[in-house]
Order: sequence, then C-alpha cells, then structure tokens
Amino acid sequence: MEFPFEKQETSKNLCSQRHITEEEFQNFMQRVTEVEKIVKKLASSDVNEQNNGKLLADNILKSNNAIEGNLSGDEELKTRTDRTLINNCSTSATTDSNTMSKEVFMKTMEKDARERAEDKKRRNERADTYKRIGNGAFDSGDYEKAVTYYGKAIEQRKDSTVIWNNRALSFMRLGLYEKALQDCEWALKVNDSNIKALLNSAKCYAYLGNHEKRDEFIRLSKERIPRFSKYIEDFEKALKENPNDVIQDEESIV
Repeated sequence: MEFPFEKQETSKNLCSQRHITEEEFQNFMQRVTEVEKIVKKLASSDVNEQNNGKLLADNILKSNNAIEGNLSGDEELKTRTDRTLINNCSTSATTDSNTMSKEVFMKTMEKDARERAEDKKRRNERADTYKRIGNGAFDSGDYEKAVTYYGKAIEQRKDSTVIWNNRALSFMRLGLYEKALQDCEWALKVNDSNIKALLNSAKCYAYLGNHEKRDEFIRLSKERIPRFSKYIEDFEKALKENPNDVIQDEESIV
C-alpha cells in the first residue's frame, strides 16, 4: 500500500537521482511562483479572486494534461504530485484564512465594544461634572456661566434631556427665547414626550407673542402625556392669563 507522503518522498528521490539543468531549475521556480499565486487567490475572501485562482489552476492542469503523454514515468509522477500540492495547499490556506478572519473579527468587535463603553463612561462623567458646575451657576443667578457649562456638558453627552432643558431654562432667564426653543427642540428629539421641553416651548412662544405655536405645544402636551392633563390645563390657563406669572416646575433645573 502506498501513502501520499511516500509519493512525495519518491518524487524527491527521483529528482535527486538525475542532474537538473539551469533551464529546468528556472522552470521549476516559475511553477513555484505560479502555485503561490494560485494559493493566495484561492485563500482570498474575495469570491472573484477565488474564481480567478481556480481558473489559473485549471489552466495549469490542462497544460500539464496536454504534455503528459510525452512525459517519462518520473516526470508524470512529479506532475501528479504538483497537482496534489495545489489542492492540499489551497484547501489548507482557505481554512486557515477563514478561521483567522473569524477570530480577528471577533477580537476586533470585542475590543471596539470595550473602548466604546469606556469612552461613553468617561464622557458621561465629564458631562455630569460640567452639569453640576452649571447648576451652581444657575442657582447663583449667573445664567451666562450656566449656559457655558451646560454647553460643555452637551458636547460630552447629547442624549440627556436634563442638560438640554437646563440650558433652555438658562436662555429663558436671559430672555433668549429663540435659543431656548432650539434646546427644547433637541430635548424633544431625545424624548418627544418630555413634559418640561413641551411646556417650556409653549411658554417661549407665549413670550414671543406666537399664540398659534403656544397652543400647538399645549395640545401636543395633552396628546403625548394624557396622565398630566389636569396639570397641563392649569398651566395653560395661567399661561394665557399672564405668562410672566407662570412659575412652574418647568423652570427648575435638575
């Protein structure tokens, strides 16, 4: 019984038993280069590259078949050995490539997830620090400073309705109602049922004399937060009678 490795060893012995010319050596090296190119293409994750590799391998094998009739027994054995080498190498390389690709992909994803979580944690911590400084400034009546530090907090964290609302309130205290409305809008993008952003929007429009938009946000508040309908009705009544007298929880920071 003859095993594959015995064929390879036989091939080596046969080649070593006769003198190899320079031309034969160059031909051999050219074939090695061709095989390496085929293996690389077959191991590629690109389907087109794999198909090109198969095509090149087929061309070489067809070329070998065309001249096999004129080969000696030794040379024919070497041809069969080369063909086996191509198949074995391509299968092994493809398997190793796929395994490595999966491992690298999973490790990359895990690393990316860890880095994102750590970065988010750092950003939230910085945002909380800036927010506390802003709250202190707001409580002391320094609304411009409050706006500055709430802005720094927003740069670190844009998904907090609390920070957007706090800066909106600071703008309202400064009489900058258009800017306050922009922050209320951002808070509503984070949570479209945020009662503070909805009612402060209504209040800003009341201050600006836009009663149509004021009523629109009152209506939206009732539709989106029906459980607070009584509270919203009281707010609406006070707002329409005298906006300047409306002092509600919406004008407190968190």
